[in-house]
Amino acid sequence: MPVLSVGFFSDDLLLTVIAPRDPLALFQSAEGLLHYRPLSMSLFWLVGRVFGFQGAIFHFLTLSVYLVNVSLLYSILRRLDVPRAPAWSATALFGLLPFAHEAIAFVMGSVHSLALLWMLSATALALRPGRPLRWGHAFLALGAYLAAILSHETGIVWPALLLLLERWRPGRFQGLRPLILAGFALGAGYMLFWRTRPRGDPGVLALPIFALESSLYAVQGWLYPLGPALRPLWEALFGPRPILLRALRPGDWAFLGLGLGVTVAMMAIARPRRLVALGLGWFAVSITPSLLFWGPASGMMNYPRMLVIPGVGSAMAWAAVVEGGRQRGAGGRGLVGAGLGITLLVSTLVTVASLGYYRDATHILRGMAAAAREAGDRPILYVNLPYNVGYRWFRARFYPYIYGGAGAVLITTDRELARYIRLNGGPDLTGRPPGWVESRRLEALYPNWFTPAPPIDFSKLRDALEDHAVYVFREDLAWVPLHEIWRVHGISDRAHAEAPPLEILEPSPRFDGRIALRGWRIDREAGELILAWEALASPERRWHVFVHLLDEKGELLGQADGPMAGGLAPTEAWRAGDWVIDRRPLPPGAWPAALRLGLYDLASGERATVEWGTLRPPDRYVVLATPR
Repeated sequence: MPVLSVGFFSDDLLLTVIAPRDPLALFQSAEGLLHYRPLSMSLFWLVGRVFGFQGAIFHFLTLSVYLVNVSLLYSILRRLDVPRAPAWSATALFGLLPFAHEAIAFVMGSVHSLALLWMLSATALALRPGRPLRWGHAFLALGAYLAAILSHETGIVWPALLLLLERWRPGRFQGLRPLILAGFALGAGYMLFWRTRPRGDPGVLALPIFALESSLYAVQGWLYPLGPALRPLWEALFGPRPILLRALRPGDWAFLGLGLGVTVAMMAIARPRRLVALGLGWFAVSITPSLLFWGPASGMMNYPRMLVIPGVGSAMAWAAVVEGGRQRGAGGRGLVGAGLGITLLVSTLVTVASLGYYRDATHILRGMAAAAREAGDRPILYVNLPYNVGYRWFRARFYPYIYGGAGAVLITTDRELARYIRLNGGPDLTGRPPGWVESRRLEALYPNWFTPAPPIDFSKLRDALEDHAVYVFREDLAWVPLHEIWRVHGISDRAHAEAPPLEILEPSPRFDGRIALRGWRIDREAGELILAWEALASPERRWHVFVHLLDEKGELLGQADGPMAGGLAPTEAWRAGDWVIDRRPLPPGAWPAALRLGLYDLASGERATVEWGTLRPPDRYVVLATPR
């Protein structure tokens, strides 16, 4: 339920914004679309057309699909003659394993859940225990299989899974051989068809779009319930790691050996043992495509939603372990109960933590959309827009999740930024010229996150302010409209007219002969001092501001010192005619009788010279009396 209350975003759903209003375009593919998932994209497109881009609708769709998958899994296990208790355990573990949370909490996981929905539906139609398979059921099963691969390319493994199920219960299901052969033929034809589709990355070889690295990290699916205990091992083996794994390192082989050892131990205590074998087979078959094809994926470790389909096999195997423990008396039942309790606790905490990141990402994207509306017809420049909202770049409220993926990727190409803005309630900027929405990285303002955008310095940022709406993203998730703080239109009268209501200083104090203090005001409600500065010439030096709050006797009450405009508008980048609105928070409860202020060089401590009419204060500051 908390998921339904937060916002809406998805890199997958950007494809529905790319497509024209004609849904047939989604089936024809288009240049620049790396994936060919016409059924899922068409579904999202249709929901968007009917309900608009409302997050709750898409989240409800994802959650509903996931719950249907859980129900279908139990039905299939019972048809496979799995006893009731381990069938319940497998179903519960599939729903609760930590990696499965992404399919619920993230719309991005919808395509994987949809592919699994159609695969399980096709399996349920094909498995008719003790009865011959009718042509109608076979036709519907093949149709569901086609829907699976049109939803996500991982659905292509279904015929192999069906063959595995047939061999696991030989003779129980009649008429599966023709269906399996037809499924392989349909899959092969689809792969040949897919090769004719336009793709955004010519280096991708074939379906599905995974990396060999993904298969290594997928093995972790067996060990997810042991995550808290194995966290130090994961950190030792997988951080740092290459983006694309071209060769297994010794640590990787050690990890694979550990996974094999755990699997052997599972099979030794599992009851029924055939169920753990089935789970192992399901898991292996469902990750086989990643062993065959290279692709741009960075690994299942960072994309737990890719483990939704392999997770069915993992859940089966662990269910057999649960059942084996349950049959070993009170001690075994206690261990099983503790294991299930830990699994539930970890998955709950992971989901709660992920929702925290998800709310942060929602706040970011809604801020982008609001800023774009405010910008009107001006091009937009976002400074230090985070690439990923997750545990790596934000301080975690809780950190149980030893994998990546507990966040939201913000892709920073200009066209994709424009689409994100539209999806999150902003104006439709997708028809604007390239470069209308941009992202840049400014090292001097670089907070603790990764921003893979072209660099920019303050001088170039100042030039961009002349015709762009510029928004700086802060670590507290707030957007700062820099164009309202640093006004560089070059027309002092216009900047003066747009400034907040001020106490105008006439004549104005001049500092270093290049900077004038045009006006000031204390905002009692906001608890801040507002200073309006104008560059008379390029200062060519970084000056900081000191503000001393004085009582009626001239004694110091407090200070409001710091860089100009909080560091957003350093004076060395100013040019003649620039105005800067400098807001400085005042100490709470302090109401000064006067302000003593000036400019100083932080490195040397030197104060800027002051000229105020005929006055040349030797201590290089001015004193302003505050209104009573």
